[in-house]
Formats: sequence, C-alpha cells, structure tokens
Amino acid sequence: MRFSAKLAAGCTALLAGALCAASLMLIGQSFSAGLEAARTALQTHQSGQAYAVLQNIFAVEEAQNGTPPLSVLAGAARQYAEQTEGSSLALWLNGSQPLYSDLPAELPTSIKQQAVQTGPESWQLQKAGGRWYLLTARPLEVPGVQISLLSAADVSGVFAARDAQLRAWLAAFALVMAAGGAAAWQFSRSVTRPLTVLQAASQSIAEGNYAQRTALPGRDELAGLSRSFDAMAEAVQAKKRQLAETICRQNDFIAAFTHEVKTPMTAMLGYADLVRAQPDDPALNREAANYIFHETRRLEALSRSLTALLKLGENAELNKQPVSDSTLFAEALRSLPQAAEPEPRIEAAGRTVQADKALMADLLRNLILNAQAACKGAPGAEILVKSESENGRVVLSVQDNGCGIPAKDLPRVTEAFYMVDKSRSHANGGSGIGLALCAKIAAAHGTELKIQSREKQGTCVSLALPRAESADREEAADE
Repeated sequence: MRFSAKLAAGCTALLAGALCAASLMLIGQSFSAGLEAARTALQTHQSGQAYAVLQNIFAVEEAQNGTPPLSVLAGAARQYAEQTEGSSLALWLNGSQPLYSDLPAELPTSIKQQAVQTGPESWQLQKAGGRWYLLTARPLEVPGVQISLLSAADVSGVFAARDAQLRAWLAAFALVMAAGGAAAWQFSRSVTRPLTVLQAASQSIAEGNYAQRTALPGRDELAGLSRSFDAMAEAVQAKKRQLAETICRQNDFIAAFTHEVKTPMTAMLGYADLVRAQPDDPALNREAANYIFHETRRLEALSRSLTALLKLGENAELNKQPVSDSTLFAEALRSLPQAAEPEPRIEAAGRTVQADKALMADLLRNLILNAQAACKGAPGAEILVKSESENGRVVLSVQDNGCGIPAKDLPRVTEAFYMVDKSRSHANGGSGIGLALCAKIAAAHGTELKIQSREKQGTCVSLALPRAESADREEAADE
C-alpha cells in the first residue's frame, strides 16, 4: 500500500472519528434534553392528576362521612379519567394490587408494579406495542390506606426525533466523508509528491545516473531533505569522478612504469645479445657495456625513487629536527652530479626550520635537477636557490629562467611518471618521478609545493616550512 494511500486513509479515519464523536455527542445531548423535558412535563401533569383524584376522593368521603372504601378510590380515579382526555394513570394499593388503570394495555404488569415499588423520583422507560413510555409513581395522601398514583407519558416522539437526527446525520456523514476522502487523497498526494521525487531520484542514482537531482523548492523539512539529498548526490558524483580520475592515473602510472622499465631492458637485452654474437669486437663491447651501465644506473635510480615514493604515505614517520637553510642547501649541492650546468646561486637567509634533513635535502636536489634540465641549452640560464621568512614560516624556493611549463600541464606535473616533454626527459635521464617525490616529501612535512611557471620564461617551485622552536626562542631572547 502506497504511503499516499495510507496517509489519505489516516486523514479520512480521523475525519470520520471526529464527525462521529461530535455528531453523537450533539444527538445524545438533544435526546437527553428531550427526555428531560418529557419527564418534567410528566411530573407536572402527574401533580395535576394527584390533585384532581384527591379532590374526587375527598368529595365522596365528605358526602358519606367516613373512610372511603376501595371502590370509592377506584371510582375517583375513573371519574378523573373520564373527564380528562389522555389521562394515562393507575391507582395501586400497597404497591402490589391495581385498583384502577387506563394505561396502555400493552404495558406489562410487572413493569408497572416495578415503577410503583421504586417509589417517587424514580423513572422507568419501557417500549411496548412499538412505542416508548415514561412511567413514574408517587403516593397519594389518603387516610387509612397506602395508595400510589402511577402516571405514564408517551415519549415515542423523542425517540423518533433522535432516529430522524441519526438518519440525517448518516446522510450528511456519507456526503462529508466522500468530499473529505477526496480532499484527503489530494492532500496526501501533494504532501507525498516530494517523497515520490526523492524515490525516483534515488532509484535513478542507484542505476548509475549520478547527475540526477531533486531541487525541491520551499523551506519545510522535505525541502531541507531534498537539499541534503542533492548534496549527498553531488558528493557521490564527485567521489565517483575522483575515483575514475584515480583509476585513470593508476593506469597511466602502470603504463608509464612499464614503458620506463621495458625500454631500457629491451635495449640492454639487445646489446647483450650482440656481445654474445660478437664477443671479440672491443668497440662493440665497450659501447654495449657503457649503455648497459648507464641504463642500469637509471633503473637503480628509478627503483630508489619508487621505494622512497611508496614509503612516504600520509602517516610517514619523519626524523624532524632543527636544521639551518644553509645546511640543507649544502647537502643538496653536494649530491648533485659533477659538472652539472648551470650551477645554482644560493641565497640563504640564515633561518632554522623543523624538517627531516635527508628528505628535505633530497627534495631540493630534485628541484635543482629539474631546473638544470629546464635550462639546458638556454642562453644566460640561471638557477636561484634561496630562503626567506614569510608570516612566521621559512619559504624555500628554487627558481630558473628555463623553458617553463605549459599551463595545461601544470596540474599534472606532480603525478608519477608524468613528463611534459618525454623526449627531453629521457635524454636527460629523467623518469618523471622527481616532482611526485617532492610533492610527497612536502605533504609528509605538512605543507605543499607551490609551482609558478610560464612557458619559455621559467619556473619557481617553493614550499613553506615551520621555523624551529629553538630558533624562535633565541630570537626572542636577542630582542
């Protein structure tokens, strides 16, 4: 059963309950008021009956000058009944013996006796012959005897009025419920329409349409749920896009890694096969040995870089300690290949940073090697390695005026094996891991590489490191 149908049924049931309670209460109040009015009228009429009967009894008693016999009592009641239309009374002796009665014959004697025996201020309702009667009794003050006057009133009109009200109410109830049910159905559909939209959107997303949105207007809870749902769908779509990009980068990584390993291995295999085929050719052996040595060194460097890259995860444990910028620059320069051009110009600010000395020196070495590769063949090439204070941190940078990086390649230069110019990188012995390793080292230090570059104008790569606490205390003491 759909939620809208349940909601409509619930609203209709509430409407029916409210109408029933209100109508039955009103009809009950009207019926009670009718019975109360009939009882008051009967009580008044019975008082008149009692007075008239006693007058007849006392008139006979004075004429005979004695206690009236039972026949006189019955005669007095009969005389009143004959003189009054619709008298409906009865006289009972000692609560058990009827002396006279002109009550409807269909009224059972037991009911009449019960009404007499219950005494005054007691009322009996009895249905007889298809009609309803209200009975009440009161004693007559006649000396020497115990006489009760029993009176009855036909109250079938009160019950008929109640039944007519019930029939009218049932007809009105049917009309109101039909109209109310239709209104409840429309209301439930309008209320549950946003839920239908959300259900359809969730099903569409489950089928792979991650661009599906609900965009329900309004400021109520369902509109808020719609906004939350759309935000969730946006997050899922973004995660899916990121996952696809990650898979694409992984595939590129694997393809590039395979190529980087396969190319030198194929060449080394070919040279080795030539040496086996012509072992007595010194020139060929020297050329093959040189190539195999060069490519083996490159594969060793590639292996070392990959190992370092894999070890530098987000939770990498670093040996951070205070180290001066001049020490880092000296370590980086010492590890550079001999006769590498152009030689970097150093501008150390004399600041101390909190860093892993070996990793940070390796980062600077890779940046300098990249700068030298970018400056190769460029007239007036220069490389500047410097440090400076900025907002309480120390910024280390490597700047060159080489070939620069195209704008379209800037977002991907820190991806492993991504090379802007593959032919130039291979000629310089590059593998495309240097900047990826630098980015990992920076991230492990809680910072990031900032790369600014313009094609044919140069590149500047910088990162900010926290100053060492000991250096801060020394400067504060000097001040």
